[in-house]
Amino acid sequence: MKRTVLVVDDNAVNRRLLARILADDYLVAEAADGREALERLRDDPAGVSAVLLDIVMPVMDGYAVLEAMQADPDLARIPVIVTTQQEGDESEVQALSRGASDFLSKPYKPLIIKHRLTNIIKDRESAAFINLVERDRLTGAFSKEFFYHACEELLASEQEIAYDVVCADIERFKLVNDLHGVSVGDALLRHVAAELAETEGVEACGRLGSDKFGVLVRRRDGLEGLLEGLSTRIGAFDPRMSIVMRYGVYQVADRSIPPSAMCDLAGIAIESVKGRFDARVAYYDDSLRDKMIFEQRMTASLGDAIADGQFEMYLQPKCEIGTGKVVGAEALVRWNHPTEGFLSPAVFIPLFERNGFIAELDHFVFDQACKKLEQWQAEGKEPCSISVNVSRADLYASDLPSRLLGIAREHGVDPGLLHLEITETAYTEDPEQISSSIGRLKDNGFTVEMDDFGTGYSSLNMLTELPIDVLKLDMRFMQDDALHRKRAVVRFVVGLARELDLTVVAEGVETEEQAQLLASCSCDYAQGYLYARPMPAAEFDRFRERVGTSELAAGLGADEAGEGRRP
Repeated sequence: MKRTVLVVDDNAVNRRLLARILADDYLVAEAADGREALERLRDDPAGVSAVLLDIVMPVMDGYAVLEAMQADPDLARIPVIVTTQQEGDESEVQALSRGASDFLSKPYKPLIIKHRLTNIIKDRESAAFINLVERDRLTGAFSKEFFYHACEELLASEQEIAYDVVCADIERFKLVNDLHGVSVGDALLRHVAAELAETEGVEACGRLGSDKFGVLVRRRDGLEGLLEGLSTRIGAFDPRMSIVMRYGVYQVADRSIPPSAMCDLAGIAIESVKGRFDARVAYYDDSLRDKMIFEQRMTASLGDAIADGQFEMYLQPKCEIGTGKVVGAEALVRWNHPTEGFLSPAVFIPLFERNGFIAELDHFVFDQACKKLEQWQAEGKEPCSISVNVSRADLYASDLPSRLLGIAREHGVDPGLLHLEITETAYTEDPEQISSSIGRLKDNGFTVEMDDFGTGYSSLNMLTELPIDVLKLDMRFMQDDALHRKRAVVRFVVGLARELDLTVVAEGVETEEQAQLLASCSCDYAQGYLYARPMPAAEFDRFRERVGTSELAAGLGADEAGEGRRP
């Protein structure tokens, strides 16, 4: 990897001459005066290995540049060789006293310049390297700086060997410290470092952060299997702790990229699998970087998005299977971004769940749903229930029932017309906490729906334990093989729900065959593209007028009405 030398001279001929002398061994950057040189150095101090500096220049002379560099800790480490035509010891003494590393008189002697540059860069880098803390005190792995240096040396000296940079992250490590104590957390870090260092093919192992490690490993087939075995050995530290490791892999292609940047790219790959149950290893590619840049751009534009009216509530009808009449609606949200255009929830909801904006968006959608119900009441229209998704973050908030009830009262809306959808996976993560939250919501008059039933790993026992009112059966699992068995599952689940006095709404219904199956199972309600796509609220009103509203959508319709629960 060629190092960069900055040539600072107001004479263009001298700059070109030095560039030709150094071209075979170095990358040469140029500056025509001292001020331009300082701007270049401050922009990327780590990118310049040495400076060849003329003394007599306009704007800012060489002595002023030396003084400015010595005053800046980031620049003071860069060796400077002064070049001048001035004769006598005085110029050399002044330059050396201001921090110059060496002094050369013009005219240039190519071999002398090259040797002095090589020696001065080597001496400075060796001195800097000696000052690095080689080992992380806690784990015994290389320190971050030493690891980067070791990787750079290996990649430069073993060009014929293909390498991967792998970053390893302990998921929810803070929870380990909180639940088991810092001493156990420290022991786990030492165990992870030891297992990483002993893994086959690993040439260097470093600790990059509190619970993040990096390794340089020889490329091999079956890397994922190797990492899976590593995770098993790390998990053996204490099987009761259910330790989860995530890995990001950068396959080294361009060795001119600094190892620190390679680790950053591997870190981007890790972010793409955090929190996922189906993936523990990810490889970096440019699409991940583009996605991260896009998400950063989206996050930066959130400040005024709600106030500027960029979000819009859409409604998707829930219909009676036999008649097609509307019995309710699910509130969804679309983002009309000023530069990115119309964005679907699949693009921005996962991002909002990670950055915390989801709670604010939940509040917006709930308020919009209440406004719509208030509008129907004012216009004398038959009301129908509106379902609103509740994020996991909101579910754990102790003030959620009072906040939602406050919004409903502000608009004069009966809470019974507002259905709160909670995903099946949220139930499986912390059933006890979620059951408590659901109980408080029901005590305040809200109807609770279990959303996406059939897409996760919930047990049927959950249906008997959780105080829900509506079961939303996701029909997406009917779209692949083994349909005969899955039809039997649908019949069983619908029958069990009816025995438990739960209303069943089949969602994701796209074909007549699915609708006929549901009708044969005595499932009365459905939602999906077969009936209608999500639509703006005003268009939903026209849809209701066209197809009609079922009597089951009106009034309380819950147990008090004696007609079963509303969907």
